[in-house]
Amino acid sequence: MPQTELIAKARALRLDRKHEAAFELLSANLESAKYQNLLFENHPIWWSEIKAGICQFTRRSSSDIDFVRQIWAQQDFIYSFHRHANDLPNDNKKLAQLLDKEYLALVSESNAIHWIVKDRIGKPWGLLSITGISLRHKRAEVLLGVLDGAPRGLSTAAMLMLFQFYFKAIKFNKLLSFVYEDNPYSLKSTLHLGFKEEGRLIKHVIDPRSNQYVNLIQTGLLKEDAFSESNKRLMKRLLS
Repeated sequence: MPQTELIAKARALRLDRKHEAAFELLSANLESAKYQNLLFENHPIWWSEIKAGICQFTRRSSSDIDFVRQIWAQQDFIYSFHRHANDLPNDNKKLAQLLDKEYLALVSESNAIHWIVKDRIGKPWGLLSITGISLRHKRAEVLLGVLDGAPRGLSTAAMLMLFQFYFKAIKFNKLLSFVYEDNPYSLKSTLHLGFKEEGRLIKHVIDPRSNQYVNLIQTGLLKEDAFSESNKRLMKRLLS
């Protein structure tokens, strides 16, 4: 089968949510060394449910329309999660198309992965995204938001579970988090999990509520800090 036809067939399988079949087709017919990036992007792990202890993630898709609308309607939550999040389409059909396009895209096409954060019984409580993904440099930015009333420890468990996926499963090098300077609680929580402050970006973005330019604090996390002794204890308590 010609290479272009093979890739097209794999894409058709992926669009039909047959991720394992698409990957198996490519891995069986392409030289792994030459097409390492293509195989990596088509690996089923990107679409798999991630579950441990009190937490689980599922990739955001059209099946999550009700929750996405519910959470976007809570303006304080969205402001905390992503101050510059785009408005949702009013039409459910258009929103479903948007969510499925996001779900089915390869990392190189979207440069982002979005999950729904759920508790151990599958009830949705929040959003987790990695954005600005660089496959070359193996780095991305994390965004996490969990609703008030979520089970205790769910936010921490979600971040720790991301560490395991990010540094061990997909073997990325560095995770970034940009924290607004006017949110000291978020900064404290970020640093507590091992992120290190790397710099302050002065008047870097405009705040949509105040219409004033505000400072961002750039923090970064490497594998050795993600799996510190304190984080390992938390993982054992929350993810076992």
